[in-house]
Amino acid sequence: MTGASADPDSESETGSEWAKAEASTETESGWAEAEAEPSSTEAEPTPKPKGELGTEPEAEFEQGSDERATVDRQARWQGALVAALAVSLLAVALGLPSLFLLAIVPLGFVLVGQVSASPEPELRLERKLDESRPRPGRAVTVTVSVTNAGDRVVPDLRVADAPPDGVPVTRGSPAFATAVRPGETVSYEYDLVPPRGEYAFGPATVRARSLSGTAVATLEREPAGDARVTCETLLDSLPLHDRTIQFVGRTPTDDGGSGIEFFSTREYRRGDPINRIDWYRYARTGDLATVEYREERAVTIVFVIDDRSGVHRDTPTGGPDSYDLTLYAASRGVVASLEDGNRTGLATLTDDVWVDPGGGRNVRKRVDDAIGDASDPDRRFDSGRNGPSARGRPVADGGAGADFGSGANAVGALVTDLERRLPRRAQVVFCSPLTEDGAVAFVRALRTRGRAVTVVSPDITTGVSPADVPPGARIARLERANRIDDLRGLGAAVVDWDLGDQLSVALARALRVGRRSA
Repeated sequence: MTGASADPDSESETGSEWAKAEASTETESGWAEAEAEPSSTEAEPTPKPKGELGTEPEAEFEQGSDERATVDRQARWQGALVAALAVSLLAVALGLPSLFLLAIVPLGFVLVGQVSASPEPELRLERKLDESRPRPGRAVTVTVSVTNAGDRVVPDLRVADAPPDGVPVTRGSPAFATAVRPGETVSYEYDLVPPRGEYAFGPATVRARSLSGTAVATLEREPAGDARVTCETLLDSLPLHDRTIQFVGRTPTDDGGSGIEFFSTREYRRGDPINRIDWYRYARTGDLATVEYREERAVTIVFVIDDRSGVHRDTPTGGPDSYDLTLYAASRGVVASLEDGNRTGLATLTDDVWVDPGGGRNVRKRVDDAIGDASDPDRRFDSGRNGPSARGRPVADGGAGADFGSGANAVGALVTDLERRLPRRAQVVFCSPLTEDGAVAFVRALRTRGRAVTVVSPDITTGVSPADVPPGARIARLERANRIDDLRGLGAAVVDWDLGDQLSVALARALRVGRRSA
């Protein structure tokens, strides 16, 4: 059975107010324990304080080994009691004993409220995620199931799950209300879109009421099952250019030599290995020929992260913003490049982050540390959604805070600074959302210097229909498409990453296009 989301309480008790009630519960529990401690001296007993307005702590009951729920009595029928007393006084004043019969009705409500059983549910909670390691931008469906393991009906049960802080809920509600029969299991679902990183759920808040609503039990419980969600993406290969250096790796080139993929045949030369002679051709024509295979060599790659202030945007569907996605692409690209045997480095555009190209675990650790620093929330503005905050070198030096736009001097200063550190034949993988023309100017300056450039750009409008896009965002989308055309016209390979696809698929598609055009 799947219940529907509902307001937690008709008496203005929302999910946030449940947390306030918990504070009252803890205080009352402390008073109860203090009264149970023996005292060596006689003292006047401390009066037991009341809970919320109109409620009084009645009892506590165990829920598991280390969980305690507090049952509160709520005076819901005070009006009925006042009405019964008023009618009784009127009967005495007027001398009409028949009026006492009218007082029976409100007194009945009061009596039912006082004798109704306290809700002491035996519940089992479970939380399941349809995917605990989602790709960026993908919604995660959270299913919370509640089982009544007791032998009594729970007529009014309210459950509020605690999604991770900073993770938006995009569909449904973490709060839920229903009735549960003995042995019955009910469940509800809600969706959330986590940004990049690992997040932990909190304990769920459970509240049960008696049939009359005068007794309320509240407790926090950690559901069984999934308690964490990690958002990351994988990257299998990069559309790298064919310019290489002489290190053996797994990037194919247009040079023949030793390898595993057939490239061409040539005339036999004295000293050629016997296993590379084309014996089929020799048997057919009597001429000796040598088979050439496509060589695979390592390349030097430096990933450059566009961390400029003000160029990053929210994704309209929620979840990770363009800066999160840019960091994803760079971090997973570095891992894939290192695993391919390439010498790999990392830099940020406006900050002093620089990792010299190399290989092995040491470089990977340094890259992980650098990306961790780049993703530090302290680098962002207060909104956390406008890109990294300005820090580093002064604006006059082209450092952090210098939004260079398309100014030739500012772009030249940044490119000169980067070129000074880049190895001679290194390729650049520029990770940027392409939200303004400065990114195109930066790539143009690199291409003018003969540098091979690949651009990886997340499309943050993925999944948004044109009808739902505001006019301003529609213009921004067209401008981004024009920038991609400009970059391809400059000879740069562009990976236009649709968030609905795995990044590896987008990269492989760009690689196929690059090979056809070569």
